[in-house]
Amino acid sequence: MLVVVSGNAFAADALVSAPVAYDWTGAYVGAQIGYGWGDVDSHDSEIGSGFSDWSDSWKSNGVLGGIHLGYNQAFDSYVLGVEGDIEGSGASGSVDSVFAGTIKTKIDVQGSLRARLGYAMGPALLYATGGLAVAHFHTNYDDGATTDSTSNTKAGWTVGAGVEYAFSPKWTTRVEYRYSDFGTFTDNPATDSGFNYPTDVKTQAVRVGFSYKF
Repeated sequence: MLVVVSGNAFAADALVSAPVAYDWTGAYVGAQIGYGWGDVDSHDSEIGSGFSDWSDSWKSNGVLGGIHLGYNQAFDSYVLGVEGDIEGSGASGSVDSVFAGTIKTKIDVQGSLRARLGYAMGPALLYATGGLAVAHFHTNYDDGATTDSTSNTKAGWTVGAGVEYAFSPKWTTRVEYRYSDFGTFTDNPATDSGFNYPTDVKTQAVRVGFSYKF
């Protein structure tokens, strides 16, 4: 009798603790919102000689949000996928430079096209992601007497990780962290026309999102 009772209890525990199966294969679409923070590094470079007598770094922070779409293919517990997203961004920052005046940088729009590799534990998916990142930058220069503005679109790379959870057969929620490096763009502002201003932008962001699986 004790053996039968113990066996039944063990079976019940196994049923309770076993992860619920979930089919991660399929296309999905969703939306995300988050907060980004980053570093902007710039210096002046005299046209012709390359001489530099100024450099500085400043922060660029703000809310971002947009939509994403992708496709997953499950191979037992492993999930391989591809995902693209596009976001509006409010990330901006400024610095008072010595020669070009106040420099204000802003990311207007950004997006990415990434691979995803994950490990599924029932309705939970732990994943890493990485690939192409693109952003559009708007920069203002103002020295009080002269103003100038520039627009640049730069492609770089992004890498990150996240956890996604299926709370119904069609809906999932996620939390994700990503680091992005957009490379260097170069301006020649009217506020300091004899110099170029190469500028590097690197960002980090945390996003939360929801997806609908078809």
